[in-house]
Amino acid sequence: MTRQRPTARELLTPTSEKLLATVYAGQVRAVVIERTLRRMAQADQRMLQGSQRRHT
Repeated sequence: MTRQRPTARELLTPTSEKLLATVYAGQVRAVVIERTLRRMAQADQRMLQGSQRRHT
């Protein structure tokens, strides 16, 4: 039996759903989520690089 992807409802919290419906209404959810994750990852990477510079 193949494993199915979880539905979007299982991946989003109620707060996330509300933000997508109000702040990002009319936009493609996957694009909004991807853009946000990319920005978070970049910020985390900058933070890690800054932390490494202080320890060397």
